Amino acid sequence: MKHFVILTLFISMGCQSPKEVVVASEGAIGTRYFTWVDALRTDPYYGGNRLINVQVWYPSDESAPDKQEHTAPYYYKIDQVYQHLDNWTNEDYQTVSGIETASVTNAPLQKGVQSFGVVLFSPALGSNISQYTFYAEHLAKKGFVVVGINHLYESEYVIDLDQEVIPLNHTFHDSLKSLKIPEEISADRYREVKGIRQKILGEDLVFCLNELSSINDQEFAGKLKLDGVGVMGHSIGGAGAIYAGILDDRIAAVLDIDGTPPTQAFEDVLKVPFMFIEDLIDYKNHPGYQKVHRRRARFCNSIKADAYRVMIGGTNHNSFLDIHYHLAEQMEAKRSALNILNQTANYAHQFFDYGLKGLAMDLPAIQTDTLEIIIYPVE
Repeated sequence: MKHFVILTLFISMGCQSPKEVVVASEGAIGTRYFTWVDALRTDPYYGGNRLINVQVWYPSDESAPDKQEHTAPYYYKIDQVYQHLDNWTNEDYQTVSGIETASVTNAPLQKGVQSFGVVLFSPALGSNISQYTFYAEHLAKKGFVVVGINHLYESEYVIDLDQEVIPLNHTFHDSLKSLKIPEEISADRYREVKGIRQKILGEDLVFCLNELSSINDQEFAGKLKLDGVGVMGHSIGGAGAIYAGILDDRIAAVLDIDGTPPTQAFEDVLKVPFMFIEDLIDYKNHPGYQKVHRRRARFCNSIKADAYRVMIGGTNHNSFLDIHYHLAEQMEAKRSALNILNQTANYAHQFFDYGLKGLAMDLPAIQTDTLEIIIYPVE
């Protein structure tokens, strides 16, 4: 798995009134796949219409009578795709193909539930929504419908309507990274230009929400609650999630896993509950980390609703991907990776219970060597 690990490690860095959503009991998980093209929106840098691949995880009933159903693969259509991807070998393919999921393709939606809260999920730059399956299945078991998106060019790959594989294309990001700061571009201007692609991901999330509305009755018996959804993302996906929260008032809660807030978000501020989940950096002693910490604090203070920062020790930017758990060979590394995934999933679950269902947010402020939680506005 040498090549696959290398590919993974180079991934870029107000209280609301209760909502009437019946909570599903923990049980089986179903999953479905969609490919959607936005005929109304052209990519401003690469040209052509925007395209997204979508995987939906949802609560299902235990019994699945349809003989067509089978356990979903960890990576969507990887047997057709891996030879089109740089740095992938047959060994990588065999290893990833051996990763098991708890989801059943096209399983029936759980019966006896009035409606399901929905969470949209955007991955990190160069990553794949598959690498967040742990969170999607965790939230689906808790009664949410999780809608994961792979974005054209930003994600590891997408498959178009003709079944052609389109690998990532980071020309935009590479050209930006080649500029020296501050000689060729200021840090502030760098973030502003980066925001162009962050906004596109936010628009992809809004487009996905529109498409869900059009298929809700047919595919999900009209049970997706789409007038108050959650959105989350990792890294640039987290920035895209913030943008989506600015662009569309159907979004009721935003969770960002270690993603830099877009510059625009300091002007068009969020008005819904927000949560950061981050690695706990030495921001008290490291000058660069101090700047990052202060900027994120300023962003949280600008939000017109409750905001939370959860900083987990022993992590780094890529610790939040579940692929590291699956690839870990030593038991100690596996336990450590699983602990980070469980913490992150539990905080996400609590946050979306609060933001989408109006349940109490029992999250006290804390400061230790391994965990720091800050609640805004700070009292």
